Amino acid sequence: MRRSVQFALRFFLLIAVVTFVSVLLSSPGPNQNPYVSALSSLAVPQAFAKPTCNFKACGGSRHNEACNPVNTASQCTNYKGFCIIGNCT
Repeated sequence: MRRSVQFALRFFLLIAVVTFVSVLLSSPGPNQNPYVSALSSLAVPQAFAKPTCNFKACGGSRHNEACNPVNTASQCTNYKGFCIIGNCT
């Protein structure tokens, strides 16, 4: 009888340790406050432009010479006097 009680205590201690470790290592849940949207857990991750994007496009008095700032992700390069634009998404 003593042996079975000792085995049961060891078993429950093992279960408690495993549960405690899993709680410590799990990621925290979403913030629970009145200012968090109910749909915040469904948010789409942000998309970033490639590091080569300089957010410039061809423009100016002659459209084939100057790279001007724009709000869209694009790559503008001057090559031998010509404006070359590339997609960087």
